[in-house]
Amino acid sequence: MSIVLVNALYDFNLADPVNNYAFITKEKAEKLQQFFLRHPLFHWHHTHNFCEARAEAISLILTNWQVPHYKAWVFGGAFLYRNYVGGLKQFWNYHVAIVLPVKEQNELELFVLDPSTNNNLQLLSKWADEITDYPHSYYLIKDPNFYIFPNGKITRHNWHLRNKQNFKWVVQGLAGINGMTSAGKAQLIFNKQLLAAKSMAFMLSKKNKPSFLS
Repeated sequence: MSIVLVNALYDFNLADPVNNYAFITKEKAEKLQQFFLRHPLFHWHHTHNFCEARAEAISLILTNWQVPHYKAWVFGGAFLYRNYVGGLKQFWNYHVAIVLPVKEQNELELFVLDPSTNNNLQLLSKWADEITDYPHSYYLIKDPNFYIFPNGKITRHNWHLRNKQNFKWVVQGLAGINGMTSAGKAQLIFNKQLLAAKSMAFMLSKKNKPSFLS
């Protein structure tokens, strides 16, 4: 009898609960995937950085449009638990994207909207499995109001909520600038017009709710 090794494991200890009464249709979820895939605000080819910025930007937009959603996080086991093994593809320590709760035939399913890894929606477990390079990774759902995990030990309750400072990082990420690095700090000085333009484009995107959500 062969044993099937699972790449990605759901981490119930770190995950937040899912509201079974907040969901959208599969049709609307698929349209949202294609909408953001083609949206000029997002540079999905920047696969080695800015996933927090993209996920947060979409989360803020969806919140303004009153679309229920979560954030999906996946961690390489060696990064999350230090003395474990397990890593993600593209040498990522972690990755984050938007989750859309979808109701089909009275069943609630969680689909990940992540054009940086796939042009189509993926079930949460499949998304995490395909990002994993070697076992094990650990994936979970978090409330979208959480921007990032802490530097030290990660627990369910010690994540950092979104605030004005990390919104600045969002705008910088949309502009392709990592303001936390020395090179990025230098770029911020010479790209103020670009940052202002990205901030304005984001604000306009929040207001322009697509007709298929009506």
